[in-house]
Amino acid sequence: MALGIAAIVILGGAGAYLLTRDDDATGRLVINVKDAPADWTHINITFSTVMIHQADYEYDNASDDDDNETDEDDGEWITINLEQRTIDLKAYVNVSALLASGNISTGKYTQIRIVVENVTGTMVNGTLVEFKVPSGTLKIVKQFTIEEDETTELTVDIDLSKSIIENSSGWIFKPVLGSIVEG
Repeated sequence: MALGIAAIVILGGAGAYLLTRDDDATGRLVINVKDAPADWTHINITFSTVMIHQADYEYDNASDDDDNETDEDDGEWITINLEQRTIDLKAYVNVSALLASGNISTGKYTQIRIVVENVTGTMVNGTLVEFKVPSGTLKIVKQFTIEEDETTELTVDIDLSKSIIENSSGWIFKPVLGSIVEG
């Protein structure tokens, strides 16, 4: 069953600004989600964490020699504050809902991780569905830069037509990345 969907995550800031720290320039990060599949009246996704990976300060956009997309030991993971934990994506067709936001240090970033804790849905026929979430971490490898007093924006498509799976033991939600658009 094809379940057309796009959940959009927008990284960036409307009005990036500087924190009061004397030594650390920062920008604002805002993450939004939107859209839902047509075969459902509700798709409630509960998120537990949104993290971004700041590259090591000597990161120079060169490709890794060992073909790893990002070394876990290089740089640091930063947790972004969740503004709301549960979002009904069906309520956000053609508009977006704020998921997370925060002030972050300027610099180069290489990954985004969005952790899905729980997913429930209501089908068009009224059937309530509790999804199993075996691995709820959406890992996005994308290099982007946060610059002082500028907005960086990424749009991430979570392909729910591939993320929602029905099998003989019930419904499963495995987040699948669609595309990433910068700008």
